[in-house]
Amino acid sequence: MKLLIAVPTYNEIENIKRFVITVFEHIPDYADILVIDDNSPDGTAAAVEDLIRNYPNRLHILNRESKQGLAAAYLAAFEWGLSRGYDVFLEMDADFSHNPKYIPEMIDKIETNDVVIGSRNISGGGVEGWSALRNFISKGGSLYSRLVLGCPIKDLTGGFNMWRKSALEKINLETISAKGYLFQIEMKYKAFLAGCSITEIPIIFTDRKQGKSKMSKGIFVEALINIWKIKSNARTDKGSFEFIKFAVTGGLGTVTNLVIFFIFADLLKLPEIPVSICCFIVAATQNYIINHHWSFRNRTESDKPSIKKWFLFIVSSLLGLGINILVMRAILTYFNVPLKLIAQAGGILAGMVINYAVSKFLVFRRKK
Repeated sequence: MKLLIAVPTYNEIENIKRFVITVFEHIPDYADILVIDDNSPDGTAAAVEDLIRNYPNRLHILNRESKQGLAAAYLAAFEWGLSRGYDVFLEMDADFSHNPKYIPEMIDKIETNDVVIGSRNISGGGVEGWSALRNFISKGGSLYSRLVLGCPIKDLTGGFNMWRKSALEKINLETISAKGYLFQIEMKYKAFLAGCSITEIPIIFTDRKQGKSKMSKGIFVEALINIWKIKSNARTDKGSFEFIKFAVTGGLGTVTNLVIFFIFADLLKLPEIPVSICCFIVAATQNYIINHHWSFRNRTESDKPSIKKWFLFIVSSLLGLGINILVMRAILTYFNVPLKLIAQAGGILAGMVINYAVSKFLVFRRKK
């Protein structure tokens, strides 16, 4: 085995020397480090070049002329390593958020797998140094991506990943189009579609102590929108049309809700709260019937509507409503949005995705 550890850097002068020394303490003799530096103005590249004399033929640097981003850095590292005979690659951050102590276990697991993921989202994994809100948004983003893509990987967004050469060849790196935060999702999703054997090991992700994070809120929001592009580019999936039909059904339910509310609350002057509750039940019942006969028709052809599944769908709708409110409040708290309507739209989308997932895999699941 010949292992290359790829480490993108931009302004990591406060971390890079200690990081390189620590990584070398945890890796075998057949493992090397490649730092990909985007012309850091703080002298990161010079610091690495000073260290090279201590690790001849094992520490390398790829100097780039400008800041080109995370995805371009890793793709350049893969190309560099593949051309030099490396057959295993490890992606790592230089700020110690990815603890080098996990590398030996990842090396052990890569012996029998194509991809090994350092996962924050499985039992034993987690995050230190993040607020509860930031952790909620991160896990929510990963869950959202999993549901949209139909991918079982628990930590789609994490950046501590080990790849065999064969996995990179199956993915076909020339087809990778995502940038920044979305890059890791596209890589893992395509590995999943290609039939790669993938395993996750638990890690504790520690927020950086030195330097400034490169992640911005804009990148995160853009990724959640562009996840659909990854899905459509990767394959044509009937599930996409199923979701669209589910969304249309939800829209019809909203219209029904508003019409009934207008008639009984505005025209007939009945109390708003009981009317609103009745509107919800009627609209949800309508949605259940339409979803049974249309949205999930390929799953329910041999079934008839039932009280049990109707009740499960009502519970699913209430769960979606709860997620809607939580996400809306999180966006208003964490993001500086110009209109509250944007937060509500994000909440509606999140609630709809959860409702769709519960409906698909529980309410309208196929009989075995």
